[in-house]
Amino acid sequence: AGGNSSNNSEAFLDLQNPTREQLCDGAWVVAAMQHLCRTQVQRSLELYRDATRAGLDVGALKPAQSAELFTGLVTSAIRLNQPRDALKMLRECRQKGFRVNSAMLASATRLCTSKQFYRDCLEIYDLVAEDRFLVVDDRTVWSCLIFCAMEAREFRRCIDFFDNLKAFGTPSQKDYGNMIRYASTMGDWQMSLSLIHEMREASVEVDNVVYNTALATCVSSNEMDKACFLLEDMERSEGFADVITYNTLAKGYSKMGYLDKCFELYDHMKTRGIVPSQVTYGILLDCCINDKQMDKALEVFNSMKQQGCALNTVLYTTLIKGFARAEQVDQAMELYQQMRAGGAQGITPDVITFSILIKANCDAGRLEKALGLLDGMMELHLCPDEVIFNNLLGGCIRDANHILAKRLYHSMVEGGIRPSNATFSILIRLFTSCRQLDEAVEFLKTQPAARRIVPEPRLYLQLTQACLRDRQGRRATEVFKLMLDEAPPTAVMTGSLLSTCVKLNMLATGVELLNMAADAGARVDWRDVEGLREASVKKKKDAFAEEIASAMAKLDFRGKRD
Repeated sequence: AGGNSSNNSEAFLDLQNPTREQLCDGAWVVAAMQHLCRTQVQRSLELYRDATRAGLDVGALKPAQSAELFTGLVTSAIRLNQPRDALKMLRECRQKGFRVNSAMLASATRLCTSKQFYRDCLEIYDLVAEDRFLVVDDRTVWSCLIFCAMEAREFRRCIDFFDNLKAFGTPSQKDYGNMIRYASTMGDWQMSLSLIHEMREASVEVDNVVYNTALATCVSSNEMDKACFLLEDMERSEGFADVITYNTLAKGYSKMGYLDKCFELYDHMKTRGIVPSQVTYGILLDCCINDKQMDKALEVFNSMKQQGCALNTVLYTTLIKGFARAEQVDQAMELYQQMRAGGAQGITPDVITFSILIKANCDAGRLEKALGLLDGMMELHLCPDEVIFNNLLGGCIRDANHILAKRLYHSMVEGGIRPSNATFSILIRLFTSCRQLDEAVEFLKTQPAARRIVPEPRLYLQLTQACLRDRQGRRATEVFKLMLDEAPPTAVMTGSLLSTCVKLNMLATGVELLNMAADAGARVDWRDVEGLREASVKKKKDAFAEEIASAMAKLDFRGKRD
């Protein structure tokens, strides 16, 4: 035995610098590969490449040798995190006339799965499966493929893989678990229940993860009766129904607006010794808020505190959102003050909390309070976002405070917060409500380009309409010209402007807008043009009627087609 060990050692002395004769010797290369795959994986791949360059005739290898060689190459590539190289080796194996056997496929799928190369694993299988004579006699291949199909989100393949697995007998608990995940992903509550039935029939243990996943599938499909039957099954055995189980069911009731059912389930879980979690109380709060039962929501919140349930920012914010939605801003602010006082316990407002409170105060005409909240954000080193600034700018409209709005806008852009078309729309509305039309026009001319925002046509329409309502025809045509140049209007938009001109008896402006649209080749509905023409005739404005006829000729039949 000692002599054999010495001979083997001598045979591999030249692995780093093999001779050409050795590299062309198939038996030597296969033996060397087997040795290197155990100790020097990268070198095994390099040795194979060296051998092929030296002239190794792989096609001359015996089937057993080729199987050993390519199994080693494929597994080495996967171990080195090179699954694409493994796929290349398998293609080469087939090109050389060798068949990939079940053992090689099993090694590759197991390794790919463990390395999380899920999509590569499926590609390897697809390549090998092109051999219609291949018989996969290892059930682990199908188990791995089911898991990989789930992780790679190739869900359509799971059923076929599962059917192949079942040909080997009863699937394992893990296999059933993956198929339960598949059923959940597909929203197939019937399959979920069917799989659980199969597991029971086959005496495969059904754990609470499987139960909870199936329960969640029933709930998401609004099959609450089926979910309740499943809960009854779970409750027949100790330890299966946990707080996640009851929270899932409660969430379903909350989504459907069944407030009473939520509280019945809450009482039921407590009688079974299940301690409600933060999530449980969050669901109850949401349900109360959605049902506009703020008194009940406050009872739940106080009950949490009394029972020692750890409070957090999300729970406080949920209740604040409820009070804000119910326009009970004082109660919302009181909770905010509690949060600030509880900062030492790790309960502090976040950006969402401030966003809700700032909007609520702005909507209630309490701009000073909203600005105080903005200061509070800064104290906590929280960065306000575009939504918060938009709400503050909206609050300035109620107070007609365009000076403050400009300061806020400046702070917004200086702070690196990119405005949006919604921001521009709010400011245009503010300037026009403050009768600052010149400032509104200048703002629309300069700011979208300065902030690299593509302006939406609705901004120009909004400002043009405001100018018309203020009977400022010159400004209206100025903004409409901008619109034609920067964001061509739809036929509906142009029509709304012409209709406004008719209603306000601004026929001269209407005719000018129509001529501008015709010259620019804009889309105009002939019915809106006809409405302007009829109004001109009725007012005996013959010159206008002639101009309208000329514009209609320029528009040709485009208006009727649009």
